[in-house]
Amino acid sequence: MKCSTRSIHLRSVALVAALLAYSTSLGGQSNAERVLSGGHTPSHDYDLIHQRVEVGNFDWDSTAFDGRVTTTVVSLRPGLDSVILDMGRQLEVGSIISAKGQRLQYSRPGDTLVVRPAAPVPFRDTLRFTVNYRGRITHGRGLYFFQEEPDRPQQVYSGGGTDGNPRWIPTYGAPHDKATWEVIATVPERFTVVSNGRLVSDRRGAGGVRTTHWRQEQPASTYLLSLVAAPLVKVSDRWRGISVDYYVYPGDSLLARPLFSATPRMMETFSRLTGVRYPWAKYAQTTAAEFIGGMENVSATTLVDWLPDARAYRDRPWYQHTLIPHELAHQWFGNLVTAQNWANYWLNEGFAQFMVGQYWGAKLGRQAEDHFYLNEYRQYLATDSRKRMPLATYNSNNVYSKGALVLEMLKKQLGPERFWRAVNRYLTRHRYANATTDDLRQAVLQATGENLDWFWSQWIYRAGHPEFTVAADYDAGSAALTLTVRQTQRDTATADSTGFRFATALVFRSPIAIRVATPAGDVVARVVIDRREQTVRIGGVRAPPTMVVFDDSNAVLKTLTFEQPTAWLASQLARHPDLWNRSWAIGQLARRTSDTLAAAALSRAARAADYDLTRAEAAAALGGFPAGRVLPALQAALRDTSARVRRAGVAALG
Repeated sequence: MKCSTRSIHLRSVALVAALLAYSTSLGGQSNAERVLSGGHTPSHDYDLIHQRVEVGNFDWDSTAFDGRVTTTVVSLRPGLDSVILDMGRQLEVGSIISAKGQRLQYSRPGDTLVVRPAAPVPFRDTLRFTVNYRGRITHGRGLYFFQEEPDRPQQVYSGGGTDGNPRWIPTYGAPHDKATWEVIATVPERFTVVSNGRLVSDRRGAGGVRTTHWRQEQPASTYLLSLVAAPLVKVSDRWRGISVDYYVYPGDSLLARPLFSATPRMMETFSRLTGVRYPWAKYAQTTAAEFIGGMENVSATTLVDWLPDARAYRDRPWYQHTLIPHELAHQWFGNLVTAQNWANYWLNEGFAQFMVGQYWGAKLGRQAEDHFYLNEYRQYLATDSRKRMPLATYNSNNVYSKGALVLEMLKKQLGPERFWRAVNRYLTRHRYANATTDDLRQAVLQATGENLDWFWSQWIYRAGHPEFTVAADYDAGSAALTLTVRQTQRDTATADSTGFRFATALVFRSPIAIRVATPAGDVVARVVIDRREQTVRIGGVRAPPTMVVFDDSNAVLKTLTFEQPTAWLASQLARHPDLWNRSWAIGQLARRTSDTLAAAALSRAARAADYDLTRAEAAAALGGFPAGRVLPALQAALRDTSARVRRAGVAALG
């Protein structure tokens, strides 16, 4: 079938040597070795083929329900005498019946179900059995029951996450074995049922109930199986013949289209960028009570029911501009191609978060794209300061923000055309299957011919980032600017009880563009910083610099300490197009509260910068300056068309 454990093919002994050189640990095994070995992928001796999930008799008072799941597997070894499924202990088995009607023996160790076939199953033969059970949900795990309240209807929905589905259905929970499935739910007649794939039937029955049947016909990991049942209304769009549906509470029906109507455009954007058409039978988005953000169930995303009003769309567009595109991007990254195990989970979440920034760029322009990744940069630094972990490791804490930033770096390293060619190869080669971090590396190599082992070693298998300290010296006689660049990051991680630790590279290899502006024109030098301390000499600087920008295209995830004259910083703020470089200049100027040139530069930016984030950050920085110097700029901020700038002005005025 689709996706049993994939062996990892290392291209050469040289790659292993490179990874070991970049990824040492105290315990003798590096993080790269752990991830590449596949040790986080559990073994199992059958291939999950199909599941037919039937649920009904929902009781909101006792948070209970009846279930019947028919499972089809193929034996992966001779004489298979047991099938182990994940099944929460709160699910009580009534009986297990074979396809021939025989009652099968079983046991229930912990949160598993061990089914014993009537006879050993030969290698590659098929086994089918049905588990009849009663579930009672405790502590809101697996299924979530909500009684009717004034602001929300009665409802029940699943929360798959990484381990939720086995708490309401017996299944194989690890992501590396994909299957097809059906969900058949019997619910009160006034309810609508939303699940994965194609709607097969929706029939009313006796006793005021209805039974809805959905079928997921392409293989997917079972953590992406979902159910939402509630009184809902459906608002529909179309994209290239595919139904695009929005299910909301009846009272939210007028808010649905303004909120979700950008979805077809997002589908078009992601299909165009990746070169892979949206891969599922439909796309549904359903709102649910107290949901934690969103969950990218295959073809049927569930989202929190915080539908914003019209003003919130303008002032705080997180839901429409971040949550919706993130979950949609998962339909490619995470659903079509799924991380083989949770140590490679950054492939799902990092790509989904990265694609949000790509959508911002396509819809709102380059500065909006920069803005998104600047937000991710700040989130990354906050997370990294609490606990430093690499991207590719089990339970990594930084798969969203650092994942997005590393992919943006990779795009800048390769250039857009080659980057998207590599992404297309990754998606098409592993479609409806699983992939590892090394599969992405190989896709880049095969699509572009570029060996980026060093990039994988330092950015994905190791933790941290370069911390640059830069000093500049201009010599008019030789028309040269000399930069002394030091990498000051330290490797301070401590070992765990097994002797293992996450190492930070003491030297990051960093391709850097340095822009030197002068009255005679700009000089751009492209260098590779690959030593702990390095001297860079830039010739042809025929007039004193008016601006020096280290990492002109913001191509490297970093922190930067670079003492400069105020005039250089003012010039960088006024003329540099990249928002990270502007924001960094604002941070430097903000510390110079007694400098009239700094106050003037920030005041100009607060009034007239061409992007509202720059105006807002400049206004916020003015709060530390004497009021007499900056009051006109802050008063102008209060009249700005952007709510972000107005809020910054109010805060700065105290």
